[in-house]
Amino acid sequence: TFNFRLVIMLQAFFNIWRIKELRNKLLFTMGMLVIYRIGFFIPLPGVDQSALNEWAESAAEGAVGNLISYVGIFTGGSLSQSTIFGLGIMPYISAAIIFQLLASVSERLKAIQKEGPAGRQKIQEYTRYATLGLCLVQSAFWLSFLQGGGDGGLVYPAYNGTLVFWACGVLGLTAGTIFLMWLGEQIDKYGIDNGISLIITAGIIA
Repeated sequence: TFNFRLVIMLQAFFNIWRIKELRNKLLFTMGMLVIYRIGFFIPLPGVDQSALNEWAESAAEGAVGNLISYVGIFTGGSLSQSTIFGLGIMPYISAAIIFQLLASVSERLKAIQKEGPAGRQKIQEYTRYATLGLCLVQSAFWLSFLQGGGDGGLVYPAYNGTLVFWACGVLGLTAGTIFLMWLGEQIDKYGIDNGISLIITAGIIA
């Protein structure tokens, strides 16, 4: 029975490549996920990656280390690597949840939802703006931790506390999350399955 099911699964997989539209969607999705993983090799400027790795290893068994690991698993990000995708897609997910909750108590949002596709597009626009705000706040908290974490900080002395470090860090983390949000929307539009879910799944597998 197992062999029979395996044969059926393989046939279904190969059939995907025979259909041009499905093949193009699958290749597009795979390409977007490859770009997503490339972002994890672009570190934030000014961060001492060696010191950060040592701190992450020493804190792995502690509460903070476990929290960062769980956040990374469920958001597709990795703060312990401190790359431009460090925040992952969490700010967008948080913003979406916030508006879902607000829609249940706000008459104005309820009225917008009843407008159909136009209303949903308007709420999606609000969600994007809220994502931007959450990115700015969360990135500021993370950069503050980097400057005070470890033994005297996890930032190179030449960058610690400078405007350049703050500007590059906040802009880098915010741009990374916004790019992931855009990436997920492109997969929704031109690829296969839900883009945000695939990004989170790729983070879990990695």
